[in-house]
Amino acid sequence: MAEPTKQQFGDGQDNFGQAAGQAAKAAKEVSKQAAAQAAAKGAEATANAAAATVQAGVEGGKAVAEIAAGTAAGGPWGAIISAAWAMRHTLYKILICVCLFLTVLIILIVSLPSIVTESVFGLNGTQPDPNATLESSYSEMSDVVSAVIDDAYDLSLNRVEEIILDGGYDYDLSMDALINHAQSSAGYDVCYILAAYSASLQQQGTTVDDMVAKLNAIASRMFPVTYEVKTQERLVPVTYSTYKSVTVTVVTRIEAAGIVNGIPRYNYTTERKTYYLPDETKESEEEITVPAYKEVTVTVPVYSGGQITGTRRATYYESDGTEVLEPTTEIIEYAECTIHPFDNTVIADAFGIDMSAEYPQFKLTYGEVIQNMANALKMTLYGTLGNGTAVPLTDAELIAFVNRQNCNATRKHILTTALSLVGKVPYFWGGKSAAGWNDEWNTPKLVTSAGSSSTGTIRPFGLDCSGFTDWTYKTAVGVSLHAGTYGQWDNSYAIDESELLPGDLGFLMNDGGSGWNHVLIFAGYGEDGSRKWVHSEGGIGVHLNTPSYEGRLSLRRPKNVDFDQEVGSSAYGEPLYSLQVNVTHYCACTRCCGPNAQGITASGKRVAVGMVAMSSHYPFGTQIMINGIMYTVEDRGGSGIENNIGRVDIYVPDHNEALRMGRYDTTAYIYRIGR
Repeated sequence: MAEPTKQQFGDGQDNFGQAAGQAAKAAKEVSKQAAAQAAAKGAEATANAAAATVQAGVEGGKAVAEIAAGTAAGGPWGAIISAAWAMRHTLYKILICVCLFLTVLIILIVSLPSIVTESVFGLNGTQPDPNATLESSYSEMSDVVSAVIDDAYDLSLNRVEEIILDGGYDYDLSMDALINHAQSSAGYDVCYILAAYSASLQQQGTTVDDMVAKLNAIASRMFPVTYEVKTQERLVPVTYSTYKSVTVTVVTRIEAAGIVNGIPRYNYTTERKTYYLPDETKESEEEITVPAYKEVTVTVPVYSGGQITGTRRATYYESDGTEVLEPTTEIIEYAECTIHPFDNTVIADAFGIDMSAEYPQFKLTYGEVIQNMANALKMTLYGTLGNGTAVPLTDAELIAFVNRQNCNATRKHILTTALSLVGKVPYFWGGKSAAGWNDEWNTPKLVTSAGSSSTGTIRPFGLDCSGFTDWTYKTAVGVSLHAGTYGQWDNSYAIDESELLPGDLGFLMNDGGSGWNHVLIFAGYGEDGSRKWVHSEGGIGVHLNTPSYEGRLSLRRPKNVDFDQEVGSSAYGEPLYSLQVNVTHYCACTRCCGPNAQGITASGKRVAVGMVAMSSHYPFGTQIMINGIMYTVEDRGGSGIENNIGRVDIYVPDHNEALRMGRYDTTAYIYRIGR
């Protein structure tokens, strides 16, 4: 069932989007062949009329003529234009509206960044690619820009490590203190970057290689890194050895026994004595009294053919009472590094643009033209200038919010799953998804579900309100709430306000009182005591807030959900037990594993994805599930892991990936102890 008809505040709909939807529907009424023929007949007149409406620095008339003639038939707009012409004799009332739309559309197309449109429309004398569309060209350009930005982000991570290592600061404390705004922000606007590059060359002579080279030149400045040196008092545990007893034959007396064949002979008197040797090294964070030992050097026999033929000196230990060991403290310096959000001002430097200078042929500044070009690209692809305004939660914010809620582990797991999408997934009418992360989110797709002004437009793919609630429960506990708000209403039951717990649902009735047009997940309470809800909303995407209509919500609880179940995976049977763990990540490099890193685990196996390091409390072969993924214990790590049974270090193949994954707390499930 599709989402009920509704118009949400701030969902980004506009007249362009509605016109695009109408035109797209019209395009489907005729065949491609008939459309192409009709378009060819009226191409010249349309091109001339359209060209008169625009002032473009790049052969705008030529570009428009090619579009109207259907030379971009492989793209979405060639079909729309052709369809409008094919129907002009029978649907002239609609045609008037479509013609107005065409004028707007042509203006938009001429305003698109040339680096996106060259392969589609054959600008600057290039041959159009018959298989290219605006969507595919943008997707390709977006991938290119994203790769550069990803590399720039890696540079910022490397800079953090350089600061820590060059300054001799404590690595673990510094990485724990890292403030990473780059991960929690949009970081960059691909449309803006493509527009800026195209404008820098006044829409002519743009190439991917040139753009990438210029972006790479300023990559190290895209995510600025600053740091502050801080100190922390740290307890230094006492280290001591336990000793094991050994029985040793020692020589107590040596007597000369003459000379045989020129060789001196000796008689040896021996005695069996008990001494001690170091056994295990241990630590204590509290004052402790331990046995004391003193070093002694003794003479022991050397045997040959069962006879004593000489002696050697050996070191052992003797009991020497007891000693009191007391831990000390030390002041540790660490670097609190901050990776700042993407700095958009460096784009102007990359492409040599004076944003205040006048753009040729227009009485506008470069800054204004670039913004207009970026907006034209967004409007053409998505039918809207906005894609949502929610900011992702940082790991620290998410964990702090979840831990504040008074509910059981299952409900906290459901809540954590829901909050993991805040600011990361846009609203998409009719958007549904299977459990787990969907790589298609945030990619341009056609809205096909009926009942919205966005129907028939291209938008960044995401989830609608019921799609989000269904995804959350499928991902967290493997239970579908079914599609649509009506279906989820039927698969839930009413609860009182006093019963409300995180994971419960709230339904909003439409203005007419005839049905339900929005569903939300109750998240719990904020620091100020206000009730918070997480939901996917038009124009915003998945976000956490206290909606203005909160008092009008009907409170319900999903059926067929066991909120007291252990959160695990039935594919592996029942877990033995659960535990709270602190998760970190490592690779096989010397920075993670020390100077003697060989890529071999403590169990003797070569490191591979799916392996973790844990304390010797867990034998090799132990299976542990973390966030739905099963891992096997094959490695140990240093004292920080050995002395903490709640620490898990997950192997990843790349050092930058290890840095990106970071450190967090979660619930893990033990499925097997040892092999």
